[in-house]
This record gives sequence, C-alpha cells and structure tokens, in this order.
Amino acid sequence: MNELAIISDSFGALEDLSKKEIIFLDDLPKQFKPDLQNYIVGATLSIQQGKLVIGNNLYKQWLNKIRTKGFDDEIDFKR
Repeated sequence: MNELAIISDSFGALEDLSKKEIIFLDDLPKQFKPDLQNYIVGATLSIQQGKLVIGNNLYKQWLNKIRTKGFDDEIDFKR
C-alpha cells in the first residue's frame, strides 16, 4: 500500500471514531494519542467502564484542529 493510501486510511479511521456515541482514549490508534492528549489537557473528561472517555464535541474539535492546523507532533503513519 502506498503512503498516501495509508494516510487516507488513518484519517478515515479517525473520522469513523467521531461517529461513535462513546469515544474511549484507548480506541484511538497509538500514533495519534500524544497529539490528542496534548489537545485535551485541562478539559473535563469522564470515565466509563473503567476507561477514559473523550466527549464527542471535544473529539470533533480536535479533528477540526488537525484538518486546519495539522498535528502538533510528527506522526508516523507506517504500519
């Protein structure tokens, strides 16, 4: 698979998560976790089923940030 297809699939996976009712931090692919964690510092989060839950609105705001401004850290898209 070429690099552009991998990047496209990765963004598609992030978009698919935004459609879920409950988004657990553990649901996010590990290469994106540091960027999201930096973005949500200071935000109010909850815990369900013993896992950290990211609010859907907050997650969508982060997606909008990466669409418009990119990631804060370098992301390794290799699988």
